[in-house]
Amino acid sequence: MIFRQMYDSETSTYTYLLGDEKTKEAVLIDSVFEQVERDANLINELGLNLKYLMETHVHADHITGIAKIKEKFPSAKSVLFNDSGNICADIYSQDNDTFSFGDNNIKVLSTPGHTNGCVSFYTEGMVFTGDSLLIRGCGRTDFQNGSPEKMYDSVTSKIFTLPDETIVYPGHDYKGALSSSVAEEKKFNPRLTKTREEFIDLMNNLNLPYPKKVQESVPANIVSGDLNYKNEFKDMSVKEAFEVYQNNPNFVFIDVREPFEWAEGCIPNVTKISLGDLDDSLDKLDKEQGYIMVCRSGGRSGKASTMLIHAGVKNVYNMVGGMIEWNRNDYIVEKN
Repeated sequence: MIFRQMYDSETSTYTYLLGDEKTKEAVLIDSVFEQVERDANLINELGLNLKYLMETHVHADHITGIAKIKEKFPSAKSVLFNDSGNICADIYSQDNDTFSFGDNNIKVLSTPGHTNGCVSFYTEGMVFTGDSLLIRGCGRTDFQNGSPEKMYDSVTSKIFTLPDETIVYPGHDYKGALSSSVAEEKKFNPRLTKTREEFIDLMNNLNLPYPKKVQESVPANIVSGDLNYKNEFKDMSVKEAFEVYQNNPNFVFIDVREPFEWAEGCIPNVTKISLGDLDDSLDKLDKEQGYIMVCRSGGRSGKASTMLIHAGVKNVYNMVGGMIEWNRNDYIVEKN
């Protein structure tokens, strides 16, 4: 397999290029806006056909290069996790989804904690951990729906259960290290060798300043780094959506999650259409009707809202925060 590890010195970010030697199909993981020309030149020099642009999460310290790279490689598909919060991905992945490039496969491992939508990518012998697991460290857990409890559980159950010899390639390194291994991190990581309770206490008391680029990076990365993107739909808070649900029967709620997610609980009387099936249902929608789109966290529903707008529906709202916020507020749900 063709493999390259590339570095952005300003943000200490690693970008990874993986390619199949026979078919030349390739995957780019965690691109950086300022490094798009470097990455594109390498892809072209190696004669690769970029198939997937994959992100471990919505980053807060740099802007992704997805939108800019797609201008150069239009057939490449962006892949983000269904809880990432991104509203412009071509593909929203689920835990344990597998993507092929040539004779190689790369598997999605849900590893929340740094953010609620973090994933790691596993291919035989290698795991790309983003900010979930760093070399002798881990990402912070104090914003973007981070959780030290989730981080400890996901790293120990998803990453530390991989074969010991698996090479760990992190999203960042600030001391010049390139890689580690599962065995090394299980033995030497000063944070994740602590007990769960000690780890939670440590992470809750780091008191770190926010990343310098957080105000520009997060909004840009929600739309895949498209700096010219403008929402064509309207956002609606969960509180506002609940008030509409109680008092305005003229709005239709559409839940675009997957069936296994519906089974965990839905807004009563919601219309259920998975995002992958929505395109086939657009012609059946009343263009004059008001719709409130719902998913787990607000990413897929944003994508769905855009699809409705492009289909000519005039009154479309995206419920920001999705069912995570709905449930957090203890609003009414029904289960199958």
